[in-house]
Amino acid sequence: MTPLSGSWVEDRGLELKASLAFCTWLPFGRATAQPAKPLANAAWALPVAGFIIGLIGALVYALAHRLGLPAWPAATLSVAATLFITGALHEDGLADTADGFGGGTTREQKLDIMRDSRTGAYGVCALVLSL
Repeated sequence: MTPLSGSWVEDRGLELKASLAFCTWLPFGRATAQPAKPLANAAWALPVAGFIIGLIGALVYALAHRLGLPAWPAATLSVAATLFITGALHEDGLADTADGFGGGTTREQKLDIMRDSRTGAYGVCALVLSL
């Protein structure tokens, strides 16, 4: 079997597609790993997906800057683009973690707070500081 056989390349392509579908809202259809192959097989492609997301943010910044926008508005559009592309996945996790560790005293309370879909004061503060 050669390193670039159709099966190997096809498998890596499906794994990359699955990682992009997992990390973004980009229109990749229902790209998930095969049931026999869990998403863990696509873990190698998660940094590649992150690179693609960052590249899109950089392109938005470059385009906005090229159109004459100052740095702050261009950067704001860039961050907004990456938030939109990812569906704010990381920000949701950050807010849940901040709420859980800020508001809970026991392990069970922290986990209950993290499972709650509402965002509390600690989560909002973490998002403001992060963004």
